[in-house]
Amino acid sequence: MRYKPTSAFYALSTSRSNEEKMDMVNKVLIDLVTHFHLKASRNKNNYLLYRYASIILAGGTSIVSALQVVYPTTFPQWILPVVSAGAAVAVAFLSTSSAQKIWIHSRTTQQQLQSEQFLFNQRAGRYLSLSAEDSIRIFSERLVELWNEGHGKWEQNVKED
Repeated sequence: MRYKPTSAFYALSTSRSNEEKMDMVNKVLIDLVTHFHLKASRNKNNYLLYRYASIILAGGTSIVSALQVVYPTTFPQWILPVVSAGAAVAVAFLSTSSAQKIWIHSRTTQQQLQSEQFLFNQRAGRYLSLSAEDSIRIFSERLVELWNEGHGKWEQNVKED
């Protein structure tokens, strides 16, 4: 499910103290970081599953074909087509899933969000000489920008495949 922090951003626009706004924007950021972390983890696991399955099944195809040559009468003939079909399916999933690209893009977005949080909470970088109100506004704009970039990269990967 796509994460939509719009209600939280709307709550920031109401009259609240700067401390409340800072707490709210940090909570939104934590939710975004968690969202992109879960997305990266899921795609990393899918990529590794497809990758290892394709390697193991390709090796299994060679072993099964050798065993069929060595034991032509006692080795079941149906095993080779099953293992080779499994290898073909694993390779197809690996090439069409974009799991590695999505994993890398989600991880990059997560790291950018964490860097932005560090700069904001330390009043460093672009937040160094800003008032609390301006700092919260710039930080909120940056979060929306990073969030949109992250989902834009995902959409681009989906369209490419």
